[in-house]
Amino acid sequence: MSEEIAQAVEQPGEMVPAHTKLAPTNAEAIETVSRFGELLLKLPQIPFITEHMLHGGIYTRTIRLPPFTAIVAVLIKVPTSLIFAGEADIYTNGDLVRVRGYSVLPGSAMRKVAAVTYSEFAVSMMFATRAATVEEAEKEFTDEFDLLVPLSEQDRHTILITGE
Repeated sequence: MSEEIAQAVEQPGEMVPAHTKLAPTNAEAIETVSRFGELLLKLPQIPFITEHMLHGGIYTRTIRLPPFTAIVAVLIKVPTSLIFAGEADIYTNGDLVRVRGYSVLPGSAMRKVAAVTYSEFAVSMMFATRAATVEEAEKEFTDEFDLLVPLSEQDRHTILITGE
């Protein structure tokens, strides 16, 4: 585990200011988060359900995690809105953003983050899209879709496509 991430777990960051956004991630931070992700893959994995919704030209993706879970996101290549519920530290660009309670943040395109949860935690990511399927939406928001839980694992996904 990198020293930065180990410190993050031991010394949680401050609560997120209202004006905070998850900015594009610099190359050094992408490398740090990617290395952390490689380490996490060597550990037992916690199964979780990914909830997908395509409605009104918006794709929404929600995951719910137990306390004391570490997770690494894929590189997100589109701007998104993010809704967090619970308590976690998010590592981005060498900094920690503490989210606590209910937080809504903008997420810039070209970001890759890691997070450690301290409570039951949910995060929803949403963006405008013309995608008609979850697979199309996944390929729109990341080139690392092969790192996502495969859609073929149907018991790990709920999907709602309204057609509106």
